[in-house]
Amino acid sequence: MQPNYADVIDLARKAGRAILDVYKRSEYTVIEKADSSPITEADVAANKILTDGLNAIIDIPVISEETDVPSQQERTQWPRFWLIDPLDGTKEFIDRNDEFTINIAIIENGEPIFGLIYVPVSDECYYGGDGKAFLKKGEEPASLLKTVNPNSQIRENGCIRVFSSRRHATDQLQHLCNRLEEKMAPVQRFPIGSALKLAYLAAGKGDIYARFGNVSEWDVAAGHAILRCVGGDLLSLQYEAIQYGRKPTMIVPGFLAVAYIDFDWRPILLT
Repeated sequence: MQPNYADVIDLARKAGRAILDVYKRSEYTVIEKADSSPITEADVAANKILTDGLNAIIDIPVISEETDVPSQQERTQWPRFWLIDPLDGTKEFIDRNDEFTINIAIIENGEPIFGLIYVPVSDECYYGGDGKAFLKKGEEPASLLKTVNPNSQIRENGCIRVFSSRRHATDQLQHLCNRLEEKMAPVQRFPIGSALKLAYLAAGKGDIYARFGNVSEWDVAAGHAILRCVGGDLLSLQYEAIQYGRKPTMIVPGFLAVAYIDFDWRPILLT
């Protein structure tokens, strides 16, 4: 069962307004969590709105970055649950570069079946389920998202487009870019914060996004669901399927996200 898209978009916008109320202030409280990551008043306000509101849309458990994560034993007994990051890109929020999002996903039997990534600053909402994904900006009608075979994209633009984190560049990423240039085309890199990278990948603005360090499941589940709807996917660094809510922790130890899965990426990505 998919949620009513309009209801989830409205809820995300409500949480987005609460985030922007804090974002526009000259001062606000920032606290360091146990894992040394920051949390602000905006994270807390958005979390309250989302956790209360999602239960009213579909009454299933909610796992959020900003609440205690239930045990593995409890999680694996749930057939479905919401998985959310109320403010993905808190460091981008603090730096005021506008690259932060709200991430909402539904997980069913370990698989992401619905995803929504909302960008409060631009009022852009990327969402998908049941094999279709859309972009809705402001009050404009929603438009269908689609991606293209990288060979076609390369013929048109003369490059392979790679998204990367603003904060987590690694030698492994550079090695991947070198392989892409050797085997495919010149690389054009786009450093971007938060789940925007996955949203833009699903919108056909890039070809691949690789992360070689730990992320949390709520960082990627929504984008993963949207990517699957447009013919892309998000896989482990071993090019294997990722399951949500099933492991002892909610950590994903790196991943490979591609806009177009029906392409033989393995010789390039697994070399």
